[in-house]
Amino acid sequence: MTGEKIGLVVITLERYFKIVHAIAHRKHYRDWMTKMALAIPWISGFCTHVIPSIIATKAVPGQCPKWGVWPSEDGLKVYNVHFVILGWMTKS
Repeated sequence: MTGEKIGLVVITLERYFKIVHAIAHRKHYRDWMTKMALAIPWISGFCTHVIPSIIATKAVPGQCPKWGVWPSEDGLKVYNVHFVILGWMTKS
């Protein structure tokens, strides 16, 4: 799931609660929640794309290796499970 999809989900959920549960929204919604809703897509995008590309990139002199050289087999499994779960959640 990319940052823009997460942003749309966050906006959709906020609109849903504001319309369907208007009284509870007015009573419980705070400014920090809006700030978190803005930060979540950025944090998610960073965690799902930047961190794995830094971890899985290896510089080899004289060669141009493809992306995806994982330092451990367990790290690759965690990354793959993460994207299977996100793909299942978004059905994209």
